[in-house]
Amino acid sequence: MTVSLGFAGWFQCRLATDPDPADEPRGVSGYVHALAGEPDLDRVLRLHPAGTVPRPFCPPIGVTVRTVRVDGRIEAGHPLLGAAVDLLDTPVFEGRNGIVADDGFEPIVPFHPQISAGRFRLRRRHRDREEFPFDDLQPTGVQPGLTDIADATGITDLADVWRARKDQVDEALGTAPDETSRTALAARSALLGNARLAAFFPVRMLYSVALAGSGECHDPDGVLPRPADFDAPWTADFWLGGWDADALSGFVKGMLQFGLAGGARSRADAEPDPFAPPPAPPRSPRRP
Repeated sequence: MTVSLGFAGWFQCRLATDPDPADEPRGVSGYVHALAGEPDLDRVLRLHPAGTVPRPFCPPIGVTVRTVRVDGRIEAGHPLLGAAVDLLDTPVFEGRNGIVADDGFEPIVPFHPQISAGRFRLRRRHRDREEFPFDDLQPTGVQPGLTDIADATGITDLADVWRARKDQVDEALGTAPDETSRTALAARSALLGNARLAAFFPVRMLYSVALAGSGECHDPDGVLPRPADFDAPWTADFWLGGWDADALSGFVKGMLQFGLAGGARSRADAEPDPFAPPPAPPRSPRRP
C-alpha cells in the first residue's frame, strides 16, 4: 500500500547572491540585501512563518498538503489535507559560489522533511549523515516552466505583480513613521522598478530525493491505515520556482511518496483511550 502526499506553497530563503560570498550577512554586491531593520541573511529555507522576515504586500509563507492518494486513489476529506509540510534542521542551499554546485543546481542540505497535523507527525531523513559533495541532493535539472508555475501560483507575469506592489510600497513610503522604515521601503521601491530581476520567476529547479535515513511516525489517532514502512526508501519529487526577488520567496510543489507496512496496525501504534471499557475476559472453553 502506497501513500502519496501532494504539497505546495510559498517558502522563504534569505540568501546573498553572486558576487557576494555565500555567508555574506547583509548583501553588498548582489541584488539581495538585508534591509534596514531586518536581521542578517542566513540562507535557511523556511516553509512556514516561524523565523521568516515578512515584507509588506508579499505572499504569505506556508507549505501544506493539498492532495492525498492511497494506492493512486484520491482521498477527499482525508485528515492530512492541510497538514504542514516542513524541512527540519535548518536546511540551506549549499552552492558556495560554485564550489559545491553551479547556480540553479544547489543541493538542499540537510534534507529532512516532516508532515504534521494535530497529533500526527511523520518525518524521515535523506541520510543520517549527509556527505560532501551532496550529489544525491542536487537538482536533476533546471527548466523553464511558466505554465506550471502560473497554474500553481495564479501569477502569469511577475512584472505586473511588481508594478502593483511598487505602488503599494511607494504609498507606504509616503507615510513611513521613521527613518528605518523609509530606508527599507525606498530600497524595495528601487528593486521593484528593476523588471529584469523578475526574469527568475518562470524557472524551476527540479528535485528527486530518495529518503533512506532514520525516521519517525507518530500516529496515535490512526490517520494512516497501517504503520509507515521505514525498511524501503521513500521518494520526494518536487520543484522550486516562482522566485520573487523582492519577497525573497519562491513556490514549491511536489509529492512525498512512501509505503505502508504489510501488517495491520497494532494496538501499540495508538494511544489508549482512557474512557474505553475494560477488555472482556476470555470465554471459558465450551464443555462437551
